[in-house]
Amino acid sequence: MRILITNLSLSRNSGSEAVVELLADGLRGAGHQTMLLAPTLGDMADRMRRRGHHVVDRIAEIVERPDVIHAQHLTPCLTALARFPDVPAVFSCHSAFFEVEAPMLHPQIRHWIAVDEACRAKCLSRGIPADQMSLVYNAVDLNRFKQRPPLPARPARGLLLTKNFEHQAAVREACARSGIQLDELGPATGRFSQQLEQDLLGYDIVFATARMAIEAAAVGCSVVVCDARGFAGLLSSANMEAWRRFNLGVGLLTKPTTVENLLGAISGFDANDAAAVSTYFRKAAGDAYFVEEHVRIYDQVLRSDRGLNPDERALATAVWIEEIGVSHPRRRWFHIVKELHGWPDAPELATLLAQSHANSRVLEKLGEQIARTQQLVLDEAVSRAAALGDNPTVLSRVEEQLSNLSNFMDEIKRLYNGMIPLFIRKLLLRARKGVGH
Repeated sequence: MRILITNLSLSRNSGSEAVVELLADGLRGAGHQTMLLAPTLGDMADRMRRRGHHVVDRIAEIVERPDVIHAQHLTPCLTALARFPDVPAVFSCHSAFFEVEAPMLHPQIRHWIAVDEACRAKCLSRGIPADQMSLVYNAVDLNRFKQRPPLPARPARGLLLTKNFEHQAAVREACARSGIQLDELGPATGRFSQQLEQDLLGYDIVFATARMAIEAAAVGCSVVVCDARGFAGLLSSANMEAWRRFNLGVGLLTKPTTVENLLGAISGFDANDAAAVSTYFRKAAGDAYFVEEHVRIYDQVLRSDRGLNPDERALATAVWIEEIGVSHPRRRWFHIVKELHGWPDAPELATLLAQSHANSRVLEKLGEQIARTQQLVLDEAVSRAAALGDNPTVLSRVEEQLSNLSNFMDEIKRLYNGMIPLFIRKLLLRARKGVGH
């Protein structure tokens, strides 16, 4: 079977990207041919190509007709539907929060997949027939995410995995007050990892939601389910089955992510219970069943394939274009742009710009001081090294000073990420790239 999978990106191992990678690898391992279309490609796409997947960012590069389209995200889904109008499709909804994930009716789409109860409710609210929808919970690649050694009695190292920044300060303070050394990864931090499965082995407690939280739980870390949207609490053997039905995601985030709530979750850290949670997720969320269930749905769609009315199909495609093509009315395209680029409404924008301007002045002065300090340290290091030659003690001190300076610069980057909103950081990055070209 040839399956064309669409996604917004295959770049930095985000939630939907990791699902695509897991599914594509599983399908290929089961003898199927995979083709992947994503407008934004990066290192992840290169890795998948090296494993034999056909990965492109332009639909014209898909030269073979697929048997079925596995669609994620509205915009690349529309591209695939328009290019292969006679190919049946399955649409997978991975978020009840974002419009780019919310399903739309189209006669080519014969079945819908929801990854949790919240997504199922979202699909039903948009008119998706219940008898044409399946719940397929997210899975973990157990070959990649190995189980870690037993946890200590008290958490010493913590990891924040996040794509948003509004809760970072609360997590940092809660960890500091609990004596936990915190590291941070994700788009909101500016730091990414291509080997999260290895990184997780070194952490005792992880602050995350959805797929990242599931992977951390399967590894054996204690998991606090939270992000900027809200707080659920400490994942435990008492709530793991119920919470899995919501993908450890937005449907559970009913409380604010405050320092007090975080401290309460951290105080419930239980190494033995975390081990029980890990055992459950490794048994219930393995990748073998995940792939088999998708193949079953594809087969069902192909067996029940019926001829399409060309006029009905063309009208549905035109309606999609009206909704997600840029136009003066603020239809779904407007909400999708806000989601993808973090652009707020006008009143919020004015407030954020004013705050960011003040913060940028502070950071500008701090940057000048850092530059002067950095130069002084480097000059002194070079001077000492030149004067004393290969003296091991001096070289060791120089190395220590440079290491301290590097750590200090990392802290400044975190400060910058916390003070300047993500969408403004993106604008600044684009401006710098424009100047460079």
